[in-house]
Amino acid sequence: MNLGERLKDLRDDREVSIQELANGTNISAHKIYNFEISNDKPNMFQINKISKYYEIPINQVANKEDVELEVKRRYLISNLSMIPLLFSFIFLSHNLLITCPLIIIGAIGGGYATHWKDMNEMLEPFGFQNPIAKWIKSKLTRVVSYTLSITLLLAGILLMIINFDRLGAFGAMLLDGGIVAVLASVMVWDANKN
Repeated sequence: MNLGERLKDLRDDREVSIQELANGTNISAHKIYNFEISNDKPNMFQINKISKYYEIPINQVANKEDVELEVKRRYLISNLSMIPLLFSFIFLSHNLLITCPLIIIGAIGGGYATHWKDMNEMLEPFGFQNPIAKWIKSKLTRVVSYTLSITLLLAGILLMIINFDRLGAFGAMLLDGGIVAVLASVMVWDANKN
């Protein structure tokens, strides 16, 4: 049974009209109809809205294969959005007209891809994990991850203090890398702890 058939069966089982579902999820009735006849495929955020409307887990609405391609694409965009953020620190001392757009591009890319981390919560029932987080967990322990991150951060600060004129740009890159590494460590090891 494909996703469209499952969506139709869910709606029929609950005796909900397309219009009622549309009103409850803020997804147009036309889109819902197209989802059900498999002319269009809902994204995972639309699937999440539908699962919340029916008050059932998202993995009872869709299966892993239904969202796998979209998840990979969003994780790739999220991870690539770090590149403009890293380059923004290279230009920080030279040109703010370059730095500000790079920061904005990185923030928008990361925000779009994950809907400000909502995606990670939605994907938990499917067992997806960000490839970078997966790699960090497979190669490093929590202590090593934090030690390396903080060392990188302190090395950047130290280089900027020692000789800002000659080593400032390199120090800023290390500092930026350290900040990103610390944030990545927090997200990997401590973000989902209760």
